[in-house]
Amino acid sequence: MQPPVIVTCQWLAERLDAPDIVIADCRFDLADPAAGRRAYEAAHIPGAVYFDLEQDLSGPVRKPGPRHPLPEMERFVEKLEAAGIGEGVTVVCYDDQHGMVAARLWWMLRYLGHGAVCVLDGGFKAWREAGLPVTARAAARPRRRFVPRVRPEMAVSMADVQRMVQEKRGVLVDARAPERYRGEVEPLDPVAGHIPGARNLPWMGNLDSNGRWRSPEELAERFAALRGHEPVVMYCGSGVSACVNVLAMAHAGFKELPRLYVGSWSEWCAVPENPVAKVDTPGRA
Repeated sequence: MQPPVIVTCQWLAERLDAPDIVIADCRFDLADPAAGRRAYEAAHIPGAVYFDLEQDLSGPVRKPGPRHPLPEMERFVEKLEAAGIGEGVTVVCYDDQHGMVAARLWWMLRYLGHGAVCVLDGGFKAWREAGLPVTARAAARPRRRFVPRVRPEMAVSMADVQRMVQEKRGVLVDARAPERYRGEVEPLDPVAGHIPGARNLPWMGNLDSNGRWRSPEELAERFAALRGHEPVVMYCGSGVSACVNVLAMAHAGFKELPRLYVGSWSEWCAVPENPVAKVDTPGRA
């Protein structure tokens, strides 16, 4: 039986010692890449294994190209096996970035055909606020064999997105903050703006004011305008926060989930020939 897409601290606490549960700590700070591991070494949920956004969940950056490309899958599978992730194991991902990095691992595991994966509602902050146990002791998980079953239909390439723009088909959704989408500011990439025709559904809109996930009913309403369109493609700055929108739609009960443009804006804007929009443009749906 598959776990819920989003699980509560109580759900995890009741299964903390279960041999078929692997907890993945995904804390990371883009401004201080070593901060996540330091935080893990200071205190983490008992049994958690650390996954680094740039060392484990991304590959080397090659310019021009995306800031967080997918890692070489053989190396990533090795990391999964060393963490004790394999057949019959449920993975619970958490971070302290409102689920942004945890969602990336959630998406990557599903991309490799491992569906038993979920995200902890509220992350490490909620766990601490609930008074649940933490430890500084590194986890030692028994190694398991992981057999990847790649689902290429979950991702699209820059060439796919170029065709969508040229043919004016499908729906592109930009998950970045509205001011970045509009091209008013761009703190990370060399060019400001968005892919022409894209609509803006910021990933933080999936959470309430306390940083907890909105209800499936609220999220179903938020993404209702995307129903019946093909393809629907999510993107963001570098293929990380867009995963939160994919996760939100799964939590809302959508059977057909959007695809992810992994290269996202950081790849798109690195190619001078790619068109850029800087004003709010209506969607095509």
